[in-house]
Amino acid sequence: MVMDELASRKYPVREHMRFQCRLWTIERIGWLVLALITVLALLGLFGTGILSNRSISAGSLTIDYDRFERVTRQAEFSFHFAPSSNGERRLRLNRAFQTNYQIASIQPPPARSSADGLDLTFAAPAGSAADVVIWAHPHSYGTMRLEARADDEPPLKFSVFVYP
Repeated sequence: MVMDELASRKYPVREHMRFQCRLWTIERIGWLVLALITVLALLGLFGTGILSNRSISAGSLTIDYDRFERVTRQAEFSFHFAPSSNGERRLRLNRAFQTNYQIASIQPPPARSSADGLDLTFAAPAGSAADVVIWAHPHSYGTMRLEARADDEPPLKFSVFVYP
């Protein structure tokens, strides 16, 4: 007697093979979804990685940052100024940056600062490039719409998504 493996049986255990095949299909789809989430996480969708690293520039300012951050992790924003004949470089961040982040460290320390938004002035040798790195902790999660301005140039707008 030949038995069909996909036929429903009543002995020794009651089986509904049509239902079992559907369940196996759903299980395999679940495995694929978990594998996709793992690959996306390794690529940086939930933190540092290829999908998260971002570099934008306009005028004399270039910003390197992570598009995806975690509320429990310190964020790093790197600002690169092109060479200028001016002995001082000014970085202005909008009020949203000051509202959404608690600054832990600024390197190099600014020569002067003001609290209207966040206006930082740095001493820089004339004719050379300057770099400023700000480490900050996000206050909350969600999308943060930020802008930065070098000297008197138009603002450079960017957004960061912070995971809980």
